[in-house]
Amino acid sequence: MTRYTSLVLTVLGLASGLAPATAPSCRAQSAPEIVRTPPPARDDLETDANADGVPDGWYNARDAVIQTTGGASGPRFIRFECLHRGRPARLSRAFGIDGRETEAIVIGLWIRSKNVQHGERMGEEPSLMIDFLGDELRTLSRGLMGPWTHAVGDRWTRVAKRIAVPPGTHDAIMSVGLLGASGTLDVDGLTFDLIPRRPTEATNLVVNGDFELGDPAPTYWVVNGEAHRTFPGHDSASAVELSKSGARVLTGLALPVDGVTSLQISLSAKAQGLRGGGGAVASFYFLDPAGEPLAGGGVPAFQWAGSFDWRDQRAVVRVPEGAHRAVVQFEKTDGLGSIRIDDVEVVSSPNPELTSWTPFHVEDDVDDWLKLPPSTTITPRSALDFSFLHDGHAGSKGFVTAKDGRLQFSRGGRAQFFGVSLIAPAAFLEAERADALADRLARSGVNLVRIGDLDTPLGPNRSLIDDTRDDTKEFDPNALERLDHLIAALKARGVYVALELQSNRRFRDDDGVKSAGLLPAGGGPASIVDPVLDKLTLDTSLALLGHVNGETKLALRDDPALAWVTMAGEISLFDLIDHPDALPAPYAAELRTRAEKTVGGAGRRFWQGVESAHWKERADKLRKSGVRAPIASVSHWRREPEFVSALGAPGLDLIDDRLYWSPSTWIAPEMRSQLWSLDGGLTSGASRKTTSGKPYVVGQWCPQTNGAWAFPHEAADQLLAAATASHEDWDALVRRGVFVYPQVWGDGPVGTVGGEDIFQIPEVANGSPQVYAVWPHAASILLRGQADKTEKGNARDADRRKHQTPGWDPTRASLTIDTPYTQGLAGWIGGQTASFPALKVSSATTFSVVVASSVGPEPIASAKRLLVTVVARVEPTGFRWVDPWKRDTADPGRPPFLQQPVEARVEWLRKGPVKAYVLDNTGKRVGPAKLESLAGDEGVALVVDGRAAAFHWELVVE
Repeated sequence: MTRYTSLVLTVLGLASGLAPATAPSCRAQSAPEIVRTPPPARDDLETDANADGVPDGWYNARDAVIQTTGGASGPRFIRFECLHRGRPARLSRAFGIDGRETEAIVIGLWIRSKNVQHGERMGEEPSLMIDFLGDELRTLSRGLMGPWTHAVGDRWTRVAKRIAVPPGTHDAIMSVGLLGASGTLDVDGLTFDLIPRRPTEATNLVVNGDFELGDPAPTYWVVNGEAHRTFPGHDSASAVELSKSGARVLTGLALPVDGVTSLQISLSAKAQGLRGGGGAVASFYFLDPAGEPLAGGGVPAFQWAGSFDWRDQRAVVRVPEGAHRAVVQFEKTDGLGSIRIDDVEVVSSPNPELTSWTPFHVEDDVDDWLKLPPSTTITPRSALDFSFLHDGHAGSKGFVTAKDGRLQFSRGGRAQFFGVSLIAPAAFLEAERADALADRLARSGVNLVRIGDLDTPLGPNRSLIDDTRDDTKEFDPNALERLDHLIAALKARGVYVALELQSNRRFRDDDGVKSAGLLPAGGGPASIVDPVLDKLTLDTSLALLGHVNGETKLALRDDPALAWVTMAGEISLFDLIDHPDALPAPYAAELRTRAEKTVGGAGRRFWQGVESAHWKERADKLRKSGVRAPIASVSHWRREPEFVSALGAPGLDLIDDRLYWSPSTWIAPEMRSQLWSLDGGLTSGASRKTTSGKPYVVGQWCPQTNGAWAFPHEAADQLLAAATASHEDWDALVRRGVFVYPQVWGDGPVGTVGGEDIFQIPEVANGSPQVYAVWPHAASILLRGQADKTEKGNARDADRRKHQTPGWDPTRASLTIDTPYTQGLAGWIGGQTASFPALKVSSATTFSVVVASSVGPEPIASAKRLLVTVVARVEPTGFRWVDPWKRDTADPGRPPFLQQPVEARVEWLRKGPVKAYVLDNTGKRVGPAKLESLAGDEGVALVVDGRAAAFHWELVVE
């Protein structure tokens, strides 16, 4: 499955958790008319005045029963209990919230669970969802808590979350329950805290220092080694507990500490049986701007030993010279005893007011930023139309093959791809939308679409698997017809398809699968060792590849538009390293038995052997069925040597990688771009998998934002990725990913446009204008200008990798792009000028992208048209961070996008009458641009003064 597939996606497939239940065996109540009164501060579910079995103020009860003893906050609580997966056991409540007055709601509740198995669709897991409604009860956004499938057990656990409220909110409808899972979920003691829309200053540099926020892990803290929230705390509901050796929790201080003399830390602690001499320690780690610790390591603040009841402690630590940021960490050094910590406060000393700040209200100064118009389409034959990079229909050069370590066409020539993946269920669009998507991608220069997650169970017409059955053995005919049309539309426009066969399938009762409700999406590691799961996935794969498309009249296995096949995504025995419970008990026992019969026993080498044999056998069967495209085993982010060896095992044709780039955990926010990567950026991760002598495709890449909608600097990162892929001679670079929303590209960050666009998924390309704005240039970098790469040998060799991506200076975070067809600057380039034989570009804005590409087959020196793109930072309106370190989002914002003005200059040393136009985001000319003649009539200069709400300009010889 894709690394980011989660509940926010999967609720797409749920029948609305807010609709009345209809099953005759379940009590159901119609939704009451919403009375615009706020929720109670506390609801212990104790009152049922009308004796209807439903707590007062609630409705829509299904498989929900009041229990009269054993609650967490009083005798009574609600128990959701369901024996059958797929039945949405739930309870709902409606109330009023004025978004003009309330910026967030903090929802807290006690929960416990037992024997929980996920449902038949993605997202059917114990959780809470709240929809915020605006005018005419139109949904504006959705907040989510959970899922709590494995995070809590049979003990009362307090969960609480702060959820942003859109300004236009009038009402809210909340549902909680199993929501399609089976098992038991108990709920009690709900609290609702409405946070006023007015800033409140604080001096504490630690967010959530009392550990009250957590779902159930403590929010805004990094947790390792089974550290966890515990209950009760010090005169509060929650604290954090460390009991295992190596358990630790850490968080960065909100503000920089340069200019601060000392830090005072105060907290409450309680210990039991700690080792003498210090079995637990609190330390500060001081960092430079790049997030690297200063020499000397941690500076201890407290050491704890023995046993003691809750006690308050305070210490002062001096800030060393050269420190820019600081991290506070609590760590358990051995396995003896335990310690609980609560009420953590860190302030500057001796004057706490020196570092006062406003939590949850950190935002950029965007007063002079321009409202960014959305991009409804790309106008044919405009300067934004780069479909000329494609040669006719996909497959016109014959089948894609793996030869001499590269992808090549059977009729000759290199097969290289610049692509995008689809996020489920975007492969099942209605015909009109599918045509529009195919048009847009082709005109953006995209020549490949990677289609995976087809088996993600999101409901009728949204999954390849028939949702009406009690098994997963048949296809949904409507979804299959939509997929056929999309593939045909892409093929006709010169866009190839790469296919992932096994992703997120949820097995059902009649599949004959053991522990189906405990298996991870796609079957997880069990699918590699269980013959029943193996047959189910193989049968589905063969059926899909053998299905004849009614429009192309070809089966996928016979279609030269199929670039490659990947058998599975993120499914591996090596996942047991991070998630030992990913293999349910019956399968774990079988694997142990198998290991005992194998020479060398258990361990990673054993896993390597099992996976190599499994995927080779699967590939052999696919080829026997007639598949001609190259075949890869697993597309995964893992990097263990044994796992990598399994990917390159004999019988497999290529490596399909997932190359997610993440900034250093503690790097300063102004450096949160791949251009600052001193370790080589994407190259460092790819180098572990490009040594097999097989073609190497990055089937999914993106900067990993950890919850934020996107990084504001991603225009430059996109160009660096393309330049890296070109230099490293990768066979494909595929960016994650296009979602079904926003329907109009750039209409707003995904999940904030409202209506059905309420799923806040990070890194969505069509909700990130700074990403798709530079796609024509990125495609140009990767797909042309490859004259130095011959058909013979493997250009992706040690000599090539000895050198960094040309033009990239990570010490200054700048990139100079210089190919015959695309030239420019990207990154922190304010005050820089780049000179090329026929072009000179410069920018006065600290961070920006200024890039030009020739429109048509001619290089820049002789071209008659240039597309010039100028982009800086982009943000949604009202976007806010939790703290100035900008690690967590406080408010995802809303439309419209805002773009930072850029002042730039592009000189084209091109003789002849040249005109310049401002383009809108569809590529249409909307007016003349400012143009100056160069001295001696040697050319013209396009002057971008930051006044036009535009990304694109056109220079044309007329």
